[in-house]
This record gives sequence, C-alpha cells and structure tokens, in this order.
Amino acid sequence: MERIIVLGGKGGVGKSSISAATAVRLSTLLPEKRILIISFDMAHNLSDLFDTEIGNELTQLTQNLWGIEPDANAFAEEYTKELIDKLKTLMKQMPIVGFIPQIEEYIDTTFTADSIPLALKNAMFFQKILDAEDLTQQIQFDIVVADFPPTGNMVALFEIPEDQVKIVLKYSLNFYNSIKGAMRNVGKMFRKFVAPFSDEKKRRELGVEIVNMVQDLEERGERISQLIHDIGSLRLVTIAEKPSFEEIKRARDLTSKYIDLDAVHINMLTPKKYADNCDFCHKLRATQLRYNEEIRNEFGKLRIWKSKKLVDKEPIGLDGLIYLANEVYGKVASAKEILYPKSY
Repeated sequence: MERIIVLGGKGGVGKSSISAATAVRLSTLLPEKRILIISFDMAHNLSDLFDTEIGNELTQLTQNLWGIEPDANAFAEEYTKELIDKLKTLMKQMPIVGFIPQIEEYIDTTFTADSIPLALKNAMFFQKILDAEDLTQQIQFDIVVADFPPTGNMVALFEIPEDQVKIVLKYSLNFYNSIKGAMRNVGKMFRKFVAPFSDEKKRRELGVEIVNMVQDLEERGERISQLIHDIGSLRLVTIAEKPSFEEIKRARDLTSKYIDLDAVHINMLTPKKYADNCDFCHKLRATQLRYNEEIRNEFGKLRIWKSKKLVDKEPIGLDGLIYLANEVYGKVASAKEILYPKSY
C-alpha cells in the first residue's frame, strides 16, 4: 500500500462528496493503481454519490476503483469470533457454571460481537483492510481514500489500533466481573462440591492461548499505527463558518500524534457572481471571506483547496463526481499533487 488519504471534519461539510471525487480523480490519473473508497461514517452515502448500490461487499465502480460501506457488526464478528469463543469456554469452565445453566446461557447471549463498541468494530475493519487481509483474497489496494466520521469518532479510529489490547482486556474483564457478580450469591454454596471436578490444567492451557491471541492483537495494532503514521495523509474538510473552523482546529490537535495533516478543503463557497445580485448571498459571502482568511492564517503552511457551491451540476454518479473533482482540484492537478500536497 502506498497512500492512505483520510478525510475528516464536521458533519455536513461535504466530506463524503470530496472523498468520492478524490477517489474518482485518482482512479482516472492512475489507471495502473488499485484504489479503494471506503466510508466509516455511520450514515453511509457512497451508494447515493455513485448512484449505485455498494453496501458491505467490495463493489467495482470503474476499472481500477472499488467502494465499500462496511457493516461493522459483520466484520467484528468475523474478527473476534475465535477470541470470544475461547473466552466463553474459559468462563464456562468455572466450576460453578456447570451447576447453574442460566449462567451458561447468559455467557452465550451477552458476550457477543454485537456488544462490542462501534468504534472498536470500525477499527477492526480498518485494520483488516490496512493489514493486507483483503476481502476477496485477490485485491491488495495501492491507495485507500477513507471518508471518516466527525472528529470524536475519527479520533477513536486512530486511537484504537494503539490501545486495542487495553480495550479488549477491559471489555473482557468487565464481562468476567459481571459473571462473577451473577454467581456471587450462590458460589459459596457449591464451592466445596465442585472444586475436585475443575480441570485446572485445561484452563491454564486455554488461558495461554488467549494471551497469545491478545499479543497478536497488540502486534497488529502496532503495525497499523505505524502504517498510518508512515503513509497516512489527513485532509480536513470545512466550510467557511465558525463552528466548522473550530472543529478542524480541534481535529488537527487531537490527531497530530497519529497522522500527518497535509491539506484543508474549504467547501461550499458562494460564487461572487451570485453575491453581487443577492443581498442574502452578499452577506453570506462576506462571512465566508472572513473565515476563509482565518482558515488561511491558521493553516497557511498547508495546501488549501477551495470549492464553490455546485449550482450547475449535482455531484451524483461518475460524471457528477468528475465535475466536482474538477471544481476541487482544477483540471490540471497531477496525481502526485493530490497524493502529496505538501510537496507543492
């Protein structure tokens, strides 16, 4: 994998549209590269933008562009099944469980992929893609364009590969404690009868297997964190208004330890020709120009791309996304300029 482009910022500023337009432009400029556009926002809308059903499976959109709107539950279940099964087995081998069938049922129904936090599920899928565990066993992508959720959840996606082991262990410990709590009132009653029947050796061996799996998670998390740091490129999308401007400042500060911020997109600017003939548009443009200047002062060392409100063509389908890409990057921007904006 050569480059991971992440687009983030406040909701409603056009992250998904610019993500899709960026992927389409790169697929056109780099026909020999395999490119993936992926949505991590809970409210997926890549299908709407490309005007084709994408969903949870890799969908080929052009000769060298694929898209996916992952079902975090499905991938979390696949990713964690072995670990969860071993943890369940270990818990069920606690002597008291054999005497209380309700506890075994509680373990089966409570300790599942559905109960894993959404941010962890998304991070598991993100790791699956980045760790070359491709979904078809055939495609290994050269470039990934990722449409990330607003800042809080975006930060979680960066944090989890680094802290995944802590999260998994904390989650498992909390569950284990809930089992102990459920048995507390009856445990003493059966302890002297069940102790001779416990298979301590088997439990120790299973415990070692779980520790090995957790160590693998840790190593994987370290690989992914390093990969994001080495080839990741964050682009923050904003509109020229105060709430969105403040959001990208927070996003910059909160993500700086994980990924390099390379560019800012200022989106939805009102064209001057409309501001000259509309009092409301004139006032709106005046506010936008003020915040446009503040954004430039704050992020002036980065590449800043600007795009206007699209009044001529809706960015839907490949034609619409090509139109938007021309609006965002101009018709002459090179692939290297988009991939490595700090160099230009």
